[in-house]
This record gives sequence, C-alpha cells and structure tokens, in this order.
Amino acid sequence: MKLQTVFKTGGPAMALALAMAGSIYAQGPLYDKVIVDLPYRVTINDKVLEPGHYIIRQLDDPGGGSRVLQIFSDNGMKLQASTLTIPTLDNSTPESTKVILHHYGNDYYFDKVWVQGKNYGYEFPLPNAVKSRVRERMEPYTVAATYEPAQRQVAQAPAPAPEPAPAPAPPPQQEQRTETAQNTPPPAAAPAPEPPPAPAPVPERLPTTSIGWMTLVISGALFTAAGVLMRRVLA
Repeated sequence: MKLQTVFKTGGPAMALALAMAGSIYAQGPLYDKVIVDLPYRVTINDKVLEPGHYIIRQLDDPGGGSRVLQIFSDNGMKLQASTLTIPTLDNSTPESTKVILHHYGNDYYFDKVWVQGKNYGYEFPLPNAVKSRVRERMEPYTVAATYEPAQRQVAQAPAPAPEPAPAPAPPPQQEQRTETAQNTPPPAAAPAPEPPPAPAPVPERLPTTSIGWMTLVISGALFTAAGVLMRRVLA
C-alpha cells in the first residue's frame, strides 16, 4: 500500500520534472551573456566602440563551447563587432562579472571578461600594432558588468521582403515644338572704293639755256650776211 501511495503521489512530480527537463533540452544549452556600460571609447580589431551600453554574448555553437564573442548595441539589436577570444582560467572563482580593459596612453582595448561564479573567462588578443606600445602601457581599467545566461536562439526564417512600391507614372510629356532656324544670307559686301585717277603725265621740257632763242636766230642771220659779204669782197 505504501509503495503504491508513493507512486501515486510521486508520479505527477516526476512527470513535471521530466517535462521541464525536456523543455530545457529543446531550448538548447545556455550561453554566456555580459551586459556592460563602457565609460570610454574602446577599440576592438578595427572597430572603435563609443561610450555606452553594450551586450557581450557568446556565439551560438552546437557544442556550447564557442570562444567567439559578439558585441551588440541598441539592447542587443545591432551587431558592432565579433572576435575570437583565448580561453583563460582563474583558480579563484570571481565573485563578480567584470570587463578588463588595456590602457595605452589615451586608448583603451579589451583585455579580459570574467564571469561571476565561473572559473573561466575570455581573453582578447592584443593587436600587433599595439604590442609595440609597451612603454605607454598603464594600469588596466576594470569595468563592472552584469552576467546573464542566454538561451540558444532558434533560427527563424527571414521575413519576406516587402514588395517595392510601384513606380510613379511619368508626367505627360508636353508637345515639343521644333523650330527650324532659317539660314539668312549675310548682307552683300559694300563695293570697294574706286582708286583715284592717276595724275596726267607732265610733258617733258627742253632744257633751258641762258641764251634765248631769239638771240640765236639774230646771231645766225648776222653770221650769214657776213659770210655773203666777204664772198663778194673777195670776188
């Protein structure tokens, strides 16, 4: 009687426990999720995160041991960066969740993420370009954070893209009037002015002498008369 009573009273509790276990198994393993408010600009890979509220989440992995961390903003809606981390252990289990930042001059870089109640953490590899700045290294800066276990997200089919709005009808084209330009002949050139008439040739003038022509005639007549007279005398 007692054994039957135990089965009768324990049956519903066992069924409830099995149902809860099946529900948890269906949801998949839990993933690490850290919520942090960054007070400074922090560089990760080639991305600079502005000061603000961020969610650091372990990437979904069927094995549950992914070392890839994704950093989201806008309450986990916008992916800002993702990086592969290095497993790191802490013999003394951290009592609080915290994010450690490298501090080089005025620049900050992710160093480690420790999870409350777990002896493991995530270490971020330091970029090669920063390793040469060892002399500028200062004391690391610790930022308090909040840990939340995150359940595996079930992949959902993407929502169909909305149909594009119909293109607006083109406005009615106005009748274009084409006017043909008429070639107007250029005005006739003005006639060239006639050259002025050439001056009349100047008649050549005989060279003038100091003795007038009348004198020559008289002289000749006198010489002739003298000759005739001499011939008569001699005759």
